[in-house]
Amino acid sequence: DFSHVRKLAAPFIKKKSQALSAGGAPSSLSLNQKGPTRRPDPIILLSPSASSLLRMSNARSFLEDGKFVPADASGSTASMLHVQRVMRAIDPNRPMRFILVEGSEQFKPEYWNRVVAVFTTGQTWQFKNYKWSSPNELFKHTLGVYVGWRGDQVPETIRSWGHRVLSTGVDRWRGGGGGGGGGGDVADASRFRDKEVVEQIWKSIEVNMRSRGWRIDAAPTSI
Repeated sequence: DFSHVRKLAAPFIKKKSQALSAGGAPSSLSLNQKGPTRRPDPIILLSPSASSLLRMSNARSFLEDGKFVPADASGSTASMLHVQRVMRAIDPNRPMRFILVEGSEQFKPEYWNRVVAVFTTGQTWQFKNYKWSSPNELFKHTLGVYVGWRGDQVPETIRSWGHRVLSTGVDRWRGGGGGGGGGGDVADASRFRDKEVVEQIWKSIEVNMRSRGWRIDAAPTSI
């Protein structure tokens, strides 16, 4: 009968088990901490102007789905959005996640290095609290994008900023198709051209990101 031996050995076995358990925890934690550094998400700033065709309420439909709907067609009051897009020249295997916001009030200084595009109506008050409050200086560091109605004259301020701001136009909204007659078909046909505009915008953003140092596993530390 070895029951007395087991009783004597029990405290030592328990202590050894506790020691192994305690010793294993820090090792596991340190492995987690040594994981690969995650590339930060690029940031797109939208114009907070009520006259902007692209707002938080319709930006995802436009940039992710390639379809423009009026900003007031959605009751969304989100202060931040995420959209995804495959940027083949940077990471061809997986979509990148972009953060969309209308203001920079919550920015840390280093966030400005992640700004890859600024959508603007040409109203300079939008840039008042930006790191670069002068449009001419701002668009030396990042891409500007203007979205207006197709066929309308581009604002003089936008034109004065030159090639640093991409000017695009979408067809005027005619309502959501599907009704009787040909009106719905016309609306659907015009909305098909939205995708062309969106592709042009993303291509310009991608080129700008590559030139600023965005890579599959890294973001620029200065722009």
